[in-house]
Amino acid sequence: MEDWNKKVKLVRILNDDQESKFAAIEGEVEGTEGEKQSAVLVFEKTPFHFDEVVKLMNDDQQQFKVDFINDIYHKYTVEARSACNDIKLAFIHPATPLHIKKYSRKQSCLISETSERYQTIVRPYIEQNQLNSQWVYNIIDGKSERERILLETDQFLLLPDIMWDGKSMDSLHLLVLVKSHGIHSIRDLKPEHIPLLESLLEKTLDFISTKYAIAKNVIRAFFHYPPTFYHLHVHFTTIHNRACGCEVERAHLVQDVMDHLALKPDYYQTKTLYYKIPVNDKLYQLLEESEQTKNKEA
Repeated sequence: MEDWNKKVKLVRILNDDQESKFAAIEGEVEGTEGEKQSAVLVFEKTPFHFDEVVKLMNDDQQQFKVDFINDIYHKYTVEARSACNDIKLAFIHPATPLHIKKYSRKQSCLISETSERYQTIVRPYIEQNQLNSQWVYNIIDGKSERERILLETDQFLLLPDIMWDGKSMDSLHLLVLVKSHGIHSIRDLKPEHIPLLESLLEKTLDFISTKYAIAKNVIRAFFHYPPTFYHLHVHFTTIHNRACGCEVERAHLVQDVMDHLALKPDYYQTKTLYYKIPVNDKLYQLLEESEQTKNKEA
Protein backbone atom coordinates (compact mmCIF):
# COMPACT_ATOMS: atom_id res chain seq x y z
CA MET A 1 0.00 0.00 0.00
CA GLU A 2 3.03 2.30 0.01
CA ASP A 3 2.55 5.42 -2.18
CA TRP A 4 -0.94 4.17 -3.13
CA ASN A 5 -2.18 7.77 -3.22
CA LYS A 6 0.19 8.67 -6.07
CA LYS A 7 -1.47 6.03 -8.23
CA VAL A 8 -4.84 7.75 -7.96
CA LYS A 9 -5.74 10.21 -10.70
CA LEU A 10 -8.27 12.77 -9.44
CA VAL A 11 -11.03 13.22 -11.99
CA ARG A 12 -13.75 15.51 -10.59
CA ILE A 13 -15.53 16.70 -7.49
CA LEU A 14 -18.69 14.69 -6.89
CA ASN A 15 -19.88 16.71 -3.93
CA ASP A 16 -18.66 19.20 -1.36
CA ASP A 17 -20.45 20.46 1.71
CA GLN A 18 -19.42 23.57 3.61
CA GLU A 19 -21.49 22.77 6.71
CA SER A 20 -20.44 19.18 7.26
CA LYS A 21 -16.88 19.90 6.03
CA PHE A 22 -16.37 17.10 3.54
CA ALA A 23 -15.56 16.62 -0.12
CA ALA A 24 -16.22 13.56 -2.27
CA ILE A 25 -13.86 13.13 -5.24
CA GLU A 26 -14.07 10.69 -8.12
CA GLY A 27 -10.74 9.09 -8.87
CA GLU A 28 -9.25 6.68 -11.35
CA VAL A 29 -6.75 3.91 -10.66
CA GLU A 30 -4.91 1.80 -13.21
CA GLY A 31 -5.45 -1.90 -12.53
CA THR A 32 -2.80 -4.60 -12.58
CA GLU A 33 -3.55 -5.35 -16.24
CA GLY A 34 -3.71 -1.72 -17.31
CA GLU A 35 -7.48 -1.36 -17.05
CA LYS A 36 -8.96 1.83 -15.58
CA GLN A 37 -10.89 1.41 -12.33
CA SER A 38 -13.06 4.02 -10.65
CA ALA A 39 -12.55 5.09 -7.06
CA VAL A 40 -14.24 7.42 -4.60
CA LEU A 41 -12.28 9.47 -2.08
CA VAL A 42 -14.19 11.14 0.77
CA PHE A 43 -12.22 13.81 2.66
CA GLU A 44 -13.54 15.28 5.89
CA LYS A 45 -12.22 18.43 7.55
CA THR A 46 -12.66 22.08 6.62
CA PRO A 47 -14.13 23.11 3.23
CA PHE A 48 -11.98 21.83 0.36
CA HIS A 49 -11.09 23.13 -3.08
CA PHE A 50 -10.01 20.80 -5.86
CA ASP A 51 -6.47 22.24 -6.12
CA GLU A 52 -5.95 21.71 -2.39
CA VAL A 53 -6.94 18.06 -2.71
CA VAL A 54 -4.54 17.58 -5.64
CA LYS A 55 -1.73 19.12 -3.58
CA LEU A 56 -2.59 16.94 -0.59
CA MET A 57 -2.47 13.74 -2.66
CA ASN A 58 0.90 14.60 -4.22
CA ASP A 59 2.65 16.27 -1.29
CA ASP A 60 5.62 14.21 -0.03
CA GLN A 61 5.30 15.72 3.46
CA GLN A 62 2.11 13.91 4.47
CA GLN A 63 1.81 10.33 5.70
CA PHE A 64 -1.07 7.93 5.12
CA LYS A 65 -1.66 5.64 8.09
CA VAL A 66 -3.89 2.64 7.49
CA ASP A 67 -6.87 2.52 9.86
CA PHE A 68 -8.34 -0.60 8.27
CA ILE A 69 -9.00 -2.35 4.95
CA ASN A 70 -12.20 -4.35 4.48
CA ASP A 71 -13.17 -5.62 1.03
CA ILE A 72 -13.30 -2.52 -1.24
CA TYR A 73 -13.36 -0.07 1.69
CA HIS A 74 -10.06 1.47 2.79
CA LYS A 75 -9.74 3.92 5.71
CA TYR A 76 -6.73 6.16 6.32
CA THR A 77 -5.70 9.00 8.58
CA VAL A 78 -3.76 11.66 6.69
CA GLU A 79 -1.10 13.43 8.70
CA ALA A 80 -0.39 16.55 6.66
CA ARG A 81 2.19 19.07 7.88
CA SER A 82 0.48 21.82 5.91
CA ALA A 83 -2.86 21.20 7.66
CA CYS A 84 -3.89 22.30 11.16
CA ASN A 85 -5.51 18.96 12.00
CA ASP A 86 -5.62 15.43 10.67
CA ILE A 87 -7.87 14.77 7.71
CA LYS A 88 -10.07 11.69 7.56
CA LEU A 89 -10.07 9.97 4.19
CA ALA A 90 -12.33 7.12 3.09
CA PHE A 91 -11.09 5.43 -0.08
CA ILE A 92 -13.46 3.14 -2.01
CA HIS A 93 -11.82 1.10 -4.78
CA PRO A 94 -12.89 -0.33 -7.09
CA ALA A 95 -15.98 1.89 -7.00
CA THR A 96 -19.13 0.98 -8.90
CA PRO A 97 -21.49 3.47 -10.61
CA LEU A 98 -23.68 3.12 -7.50
CA HIS A 99 -20.85 4.43 -5.31
CA ILE A 100 -20.29 7.35 -7.70
CA LYS A 101 -24.01 8.17 -7.56
CA LYS A 102 -24.11 7.83 -3.77
CA TYR A 103 -21.44 10.51 -3.23
CA SER A 104 -22.50 12.90 -6.02
CA ARG A 105 -24.41 16.10 -5.30
CA LYS A 106 -28.13 15.47 -5.68
CA GLN A 107 -31.34 17.38 -6.18
CA SER A 108 -33.95 15.58 -4.11
CA CYS A 109 -37.72 15.46 -3.75
CA LEU A 110 -40.07 13.92 -1.20
CA ILE A 111 -41.92 10.77 -2.20
CA SER A 112 -44.51 8.60 -0.51
CA GLU A 113 -43.87 4.88 -0.34
CA THR A 114 -47.07 2.94 0.31
CA SER A 115 -46.88 -0.72 1.31
CA GLU A 116 -48.04 -1.62 -2.19
CA ARG A 117 -45.37 0.52 -3.84
CA TYR A 118 -42.77 -1.01 -1.54
CA GLN A 119 -43.71 -4.57 -2.49
CA THR A 120 -44.18 -4.00 -6.24
CA ILE A 121 -41.58 -1.32 -7.03
CA VAL A 122 -39.14 -0.51 -4.23
CA ARG A 123 -38.23 -3.96 -2.93
CA PRO A 124 -37.61 -5.48 -6.40
CA TYR A 125 -35.51 -2.44 -7.28
CA ILE A 126 -33.48 -2.72 -4.08
CA GLU A 127 -32.82 -6.43 -4.59
CA GLN A 128 -31.38 -5.71 -8.03
CA ASN A 129 -29.52 -2.45 -7.38
CA GLN A 130 -28.44 -2.16 -3.74
CA LEU A 131 -24.80 -1.63 -2.81
CA ASN A 132 -22.83 -4.76 -1.99
CA SER A 133 -22.97 -5.44 1.77
CA GLN A 134 -20.08 -7.91 1.84
CA TRP A 135 -18.10 -5.54 4.06
CA VAL A 136 -20.88 -5.76 6.67
CA TYR A 137 -20.82 -9.56 6.61
CA ASN A 138 -17.03 -9.50 6.91
CA ILE A 139 -17.38 -7.60 10.19
CA ILE A 140 -20.21 -9.75 11.56
CA ASP A 141 -18.45 -12.99 10.61
CA GLY A 142 -15.20 -11.87 12.25
CA LYS A 143 -13.18 -11.62 9.04
CA SER A 144 -12.43 -7.87 9.18
CA GLU A 145 -12.14 -4.93 11.57
CA ARG A 146 -12.10 -6.99 14.75
CA GLU A 147 -9.87 -4.38 16.38
CA ARG A 148 -12.48 -1.65 15.76
CA ILE A 149 -15.35 -3.40 17.55
CA LEU A 150 -16.19 -1.62 20.79
CA LEU A 151 -18.98 -3.83 22.09
CA GLU A 152 -20.30 -7.24 21.02
CA THR A 153 -23.14 -9.50 22.14
CA ASP A 154 -24.66 -12.59 20.56
CA GLN A 155 -27.19 -10.32 18.77
CA PHE A 156 -25.25 -7.22 17.67
CA LEU A 157 -21.93 -5.41 17.65
CA LEU A 158 -20.91 -1.76 17.95
CA LEU A 159 -18.13 0.08 16.13
CA PRO A 160 -17.27 3.66 15.09
CA ASP A 161 -18.77 5.06 11.91
CA ILE A 162 -16.23 5.11 9.09
CA MET A 163 -15.87 8.92 9.13
CA TRP A 164 -15.82 9.67 12.88
CA ASP A 165 -12.38 10.75 14.08
CA GLY A 166 -12.85 9.01 17.44
CA LYS A 167 -12.08 12.24 19.33
CA SER A 168 -14.72 14.93 18.91
CA MET A 169 -17.71 14.20 21.14
CA ASP A 170 -19.94 16.66 19.27
CA SER A 171 -19.48 14.63 16.09
CA LEU A 172 -19.62 11.22 17.82
CA HIS A 173 -21.09 8.66 15.43
CA LEU A 174 -21.24 4.93 16.16
CA LEU A 175 -22.97 2.09 14.33
CA VAL A 176 -24.66 -0.99 15.70
CA LEU A 177 -24.82 -3.88 13.23
CA VAL A 178 -27.46 -6.50 13.97
CA LYS A 179 -25.99 -9.96 13.44
CA SER A 180 -29.08 -11.54 11.88
CA HIS A 181 -28.77 -11.52 8.09
CA GLY A 182 -32.52 -11.63 7.54
CA ILE A 183 -33.53 -8.12 8.68
CA HIS A 184 -32.85 -5.59 5.96
CA SER A 185 -34.58 -2.38 7.11
CA ILE A 186 -37.34 -1.10 9.39
CA ARG A 187 -39.81 -2.48 6.83
CA ASP A 188 -38.91 -5.97 8.13
CA LEU A 189 -39.38 -5.18 11.83
CA LYS A 190 -42.20 -6.86 13.79
CA PRO A 191 -43.17 -7.07 17.50
CA GLU A 192 -40.93 -10.13 17.87
CA HIS A 193 -37.95 -7.81 17.34
CA ILE A 194 -38.81 -5.48 20.24
CA PRO A 195 -36.66 -7.42 22.79
CA LEU A 196 -33.70 -7.15 20.41
CA LEU A 197 -34.19 -3.39 20.04
CA GLU A 198 -34.64 -2.92 23.79
CA SER A 199 -31.44 -4.83 24.54
CA LEU A 200 -29.54 -3.06 21.79
CA LEU A 201 -30.63 0.37 23.01
CA GLU A 202 -30.02 -0.24 26.71
CA LYS A 203 -26.61 -1.89 26.39
CA THR A 204 -25.29 0.53 23.79
CA LEU A 205 -26.42 3.63 25.71
CA ASP A 206 -24.81 2.25 28.88
CA PHE A 207 -21.57 1.60 27.02
CA ILE A 208 -21.38 4.98 25.27
CA SER A 209 -22.31 6.90 28.40
CA THR A 210 -19.63 5.14 30.44
CA LYS A 211 -16.84 5.09 27.86
CA TYR A 212 -17.19 8.66 26.62
CA ALA A 213 -18.63 10.28 29.79
CA ILE A 214 -21.73 11.47 27.94
CA ALA A 215 -25.19 11.73 29.47
CA LYS A 216 -27.66 9.29 27.94
CA ASN A 217 -30.18 12.04 27.27
CA VAL A 218 -27.88 13.71 24.72
CA ILE A 219 -27.46 10.53 22.67
CA ARG A 220 -29.87 9.79 19.82
CA ALA A 221 -30.35 6.32 18.34
CA PHE A 222 -32.03 6.08 14.98
CA PHE A 223 -32.54 4.13 11.77
CA HIS A 224 -32.21 5.58 8.30
CA TYR A 225 -35.00 4.95 5.82
CA PRO A 226 -34.12 4.39 3.17
CA PRO A 227 -30.79 3.10 4.48
CA THR A 228 -27.51 3.31 2.57
CA PHE A 229 -27.10 -0.46 2.82
CA TYR A 230 -29.90 -2.95 3.43
CA HIS A 231 -28.73 -4.77 6.53
CA LEU A 232 -30.36 -3.61 9.75
CA HIS A 233 -28.15 -1.15 11.60
CA VAL A 234 -28.64 1.68 14.09
CA HIS A 235 -26.86 5.05 14.21
CA PHE A 236 -25.83 6.45 17.60
CA THR A 237 -24.83 10.13 17.67
CA THR A 238 -25.00 13.08 20.02
CA ILE A 239 -27.84 15.51 19.44
CA HIS A 240 -25.19 18.10 18.50
CA ASN A 241 -24.19 16.12 15.40
CA ARG A 242 -26.23 17.40 12.45
CA ALA A 243 -24.14 15.85 9.67
CA CYS A 244 -25.39 12.31 10.19
CA GLY A 245 -28.64 12.06 8.20
CA CYS A 246 -30.82 12.89 11.22
CA GLU A 247 -33.28 15.04 9.27
CA VAL A 248 -36.99 14.34 9.76
CA GLU A 249 -37.48 12.94 6.26
CA ARG A 250 -34.92 10.20 6.83
CA ALA A 251 -34.34 9.36 10.50
CA HIS A 252 -36.58 7.14 12.68
CA LEU A 253 -35.80 7.09 16.41
CA VAL A 254 -35.44 3.60 17.85
CA GLN A 255 -37.82 4.49 20.71
CA ASP A 256 -40.50 5.56 18.20
CA VAL A 257 -40.03 2.38 16.19
CA MET A 258 -40.55 0.21 19.29
CA ASP A 259 -43.67 2.18 20.25
CA HIS A 260 -45.12 1.77 16.76
CA LEU A 261 -44.50 -1.97 16.80
CA ALA A 262 -46.21 -2.28 20.20
CA LEU A 263 -49.24 -0.30 19.01
CA LYS A 264 -49.67 -2.05 15.66
CA PRO A 265 -47.90 -5.37 14.92
CA ASP A 266 -47.75 -4.83 11.14
CA TYR A 267 -47.01 -1.10 11.39
CA TYR A 268 -43.94 -1.11 9.12
CA GLN A 269 -45.47 -3.56 6.67
CA THR A 270 -48.51 -1.30 6.13
CA LYS A 271 -47.34 2.25 6.93
CA THR A 272 -46.81 4.74 4.11
CA LEU A 273 -43.27 6.06 4.58
CA TYR A 274 -42.23 9.50 3.36
CA TYR A 275 -38.63 10.27 2.47
CA LYS A 276 -36.43 12.21 0.10
CA ILE A 277 -34.89 10.69 -2.99
CA PRO A 278 -32.66 12.15 -5.76
CA VAL A 279 -34.66 13.09 -8.85
CA ASN A 280 -32.03 11.47 -11.08
CA ASP A 281 -32.38 8.16 -9.23
CA LYS A 282 -33.91 5.34 -11.25
CA LEU A 283 -36.16 4.49 -8.31
CA TYR A 284 -37.60 8.02 -8.36
CA GLN A 285 -38.36 7.62 -12.05
CA LEU A 286 -40.07 4.27 -11.45
CA LEU A 287 -42.23 5.73 -8.67
CA GLU A 288 -43.14 8.75 -10.80
CA GLU A 289 -44.10 6.53 -13.74
CA SER A 290 -46.27 4.45 -11.42
CA GLU A 291 -48.02 7.58 -10.13
CA GLN A 292 -48.64 8.86 -13.66
CA THR A 293 -50.10 5.52 -14.73
CA LYS A 294 -52.34 5.49 -11.67
CA ASN A 295 -53.60 9.00 -12.44
CA LYS A 296 -54.42 8.09 -16.04
CA GLU A 297 -56.40 5.05 -14.93
CA ALA A 298 -58.36 7.04 -12.34
